[in-house]
Amino acid sequence: MTTLTITRRNRLILSVSASMLALAPLVSPVGRSSVASTLDCFVQTVDAVAKFPCRIVNNIRHFSLDRLDPTCPQCF
Repeated sequence: MTTLTITRRNRLILSVSASMLALAPLVSPVGRSSVASTLDCFVQTVDAVAKFPCRIVNNIRHFSLDRLDPTCPQCF
């Protein structure tokens, strides 16, 4: 019975501590700015990953073998 009480108490302390650590950055202005910039970076990364296949297809369409020709005057 005492082991069960200690385990529950430890679990409560751990969950409260984890909650406080998760919310700690939102208390200070620097923390809020950091969280906002991280979320913005995450959104930009997700957007870039979503557009990546379309960029590959567009670049392949505009690729010309003339660029590989060393005698081509447009290459210089």
